[in-house]
Amino acid sequence: MKSEKLGWLSVVLASACCVLPLAAVLVGLGSVGLGSILGGVGVYFNLGGLLVLAVAWFYFLRERRRAYALNSGIRGERRTMAALSVATVLVVLFAGSGLAPKLLRAFASPTTVAQVSRTGAPQGLSNKGGAHVRKVLAVKGMDCIACVPEIKRSLATVPSVRSADVNLQNQTVTIEYNPAKASPEQLVKAVKRAGYDAQVTN
Repeated sequence: MKSEKLGWLSVVLASACCVLPLAAVLVGLGSVGLGSILGGVGVYFNLGGLLVLAVAWFYFLRERRRAYALNSGIRGERRTMAALSVATVLVVLFAGSGLAPKLLRAFASPTTVAQVSRTGAPQGLSNKGGAHVRKVLAVKGMDCIACVPEIKRSLATVPSVRSADVNLQNQTVTIEYNPAKASPEQLVKAVKRAGYDAQVTN
């Protein structure tokens, strides 16, 4: 049924900006920066997925209405309804996680963003032991929740990195590490290995 195929196409579109960078990393192409490339157009994939999903539901409901008017049924109606329901959940998850940070940035006041930046990304020595410092990286292309574990996993391979906090709203990663064992350049390279462009902001 056409609506079922459209439903799965909507999932593919909405998940493209999340799944493609992860797939590139898995096959060893993380360094090509696919995450930052798709991050710039990810909103269009998300909106496209939502639009295709709406069209899928429109076709399905129209066909069902016609069939019921003729006292008939649709072949595979339950399967199509189940497929569209699953597609709806997946599209909302993928598109929602991609669009939410952009909407927050668009509607949050500049003061709120500044306060979040100050409280979420303290600089200088940490409170634990004094040996670790916090470095903030500006990362381009982080648009959904799927970006977070990949960036954290890549940073965990750098010696002495104790923590990495990813802020999708501000497009930053705050890293706590020991500067005697790792350099800011190593942190940037680790983020780039995950497929995203990064630069030190402090």
